[in-house]
Amino acid sequence: MAEGRIVVVGGDPVGSVMAGPAIRCYELSRALFEAGLDVNLVAPSLSDDLPMPWTSAVWSDRETLQPIVEGATAIVIFAPVLAENMWMAELNIPLIVDAYDPGLFETLEAHRGRTLDEQRDWIKDATRHMVEPMRVADVVLVASQRQRHLMLGVLAAVGRVEPRIIAEDPTFNSMVRVVPFGTDDAKPIRSGNPLRETCNFSDDAFVAYWGGGLYSWLDPLTLIEAIAHCRDKSIVAAFLAGPHPTPAVGELPLVEVAKRRASELGLLGSRVAFIETWIPYNDRSNWLADADSGVSLHLDHLETEFAFRTRILDYLWSGLPIVCSRGDVLSEVVETDDLGIVVEAGNAEALASALDFLASETETEREARRLRLSLEADRRRWSEMAQPLVDFCLSPQLAADRRFPEPVHHGLRWRVGVVVRAMQEALRG
Repeated sequence: MAEGRIVVVGGDPVGSVMAGPAIRCYELSRALFEAGLDVNLVAPSLSDDLPMPWTSAVWSDRETLQPIVEGATAIVIFAPVLAENMWMAELNIPLIVDAYDPGLFETLEAHRGRTLDEQRDWIKDATRHMVEPMRVADVVLVASQRQRHLMLGVLAAVGRVEPRIIAEDPTFNSMVRVVPFGTDDAKPIRSGNPLRETCNFSDDAFVAYWGGGLYSWLDPLTLIEAIAHCRDKSIVAAFLAGPHPTPAVGELPLVEVAKRRASELGLLGSRVAFIETWIPYNDRSNWLADADSGVSLHLDHLETEFAFRTRILDYLWSGLPIVCSRGDVLSEVVETDDLGIVVEAGNAEALASALDFLASETETEREARRLRLSLEADRRRWSEMAQPLVDFCLSPQLAADRRFPEPVHHGLRWRVGVVVRAMQEALRG
């Protein structure tokens, strides 16, 4: 075990059911632990049914969190959590700020259509959550080069692109590190048919699986419309539609909108099904293996530009052909490496054609695609993706401008100037 202690601070419950941020906390903790580091994962709640061989604890406020983080070698923390706990910067412990999910752009879409006054407070908080942590970060984690460029812009705006850091890190590659979401190192294991049984789909149905939350910046309606347009009537769609595991999020409003549209088209309960629970993390492989393709759709807006669709990593891991909208960074991977079919955002007819095409592929064609998906999944294992974080945690240090708040030569020049001016004044007198 390496010397020192790395504290990973999450803002979402970590346990059997988790959304993306909690999954990332868990998997980064595991990667750090398996690299031989002493890890302490802290979250608002924890459950015993998820293996955690490292130290873990629950936190709720500064009073419970500060004793845990004091004395740590480094702190890994999500940007919004740090924004609400900026006192951590006073501890002089290296802060590794995870900015993989720039929530400002999600917030813009989630509150679109409300009055300007209603939107203003939400946007103000979301902006603060993204910007304030950049003032004190020693390392920033992002999921893609697009996000790296975004965070470099934020760092420049808050005055962090400056000579002390540039002197040690002229490319900023050390300070802003690309650590994408990853895939399990272990291969998925199948032990049942929960998807088809829950949705009452036949064994010969071609199941298009929406394997993640129905968030307001995504586009499930186009998939529902596409099912109605498919020539092959054995093509069906299944949506995960359970309440969000983070209590503050809870029910997702788009679920009812999607159900209503499926009902209007006469598809609800026959060719479109909604799964009313959040799938346990360690059971997700069974649900993925019971599908025939994984779907990820979004609309054409700013959130897409910087998104990293984590559900696509599950599709890769389980060998599901991917059908997705054009525009986000992973859609480029899908198209370039022929891992599925990319369609224009909001185009139901094109999506229907894509599903018809995949449903008509021969077993030989499907096997060739599964091989490509498997190779891509192997390249994106958590143990590989987390390596830039592991490297820093093996020898963490404060950023140069936090180690040297005032350059020595500048302070000396100022002090000499004061003395000289005082002497000049004395001579004049």
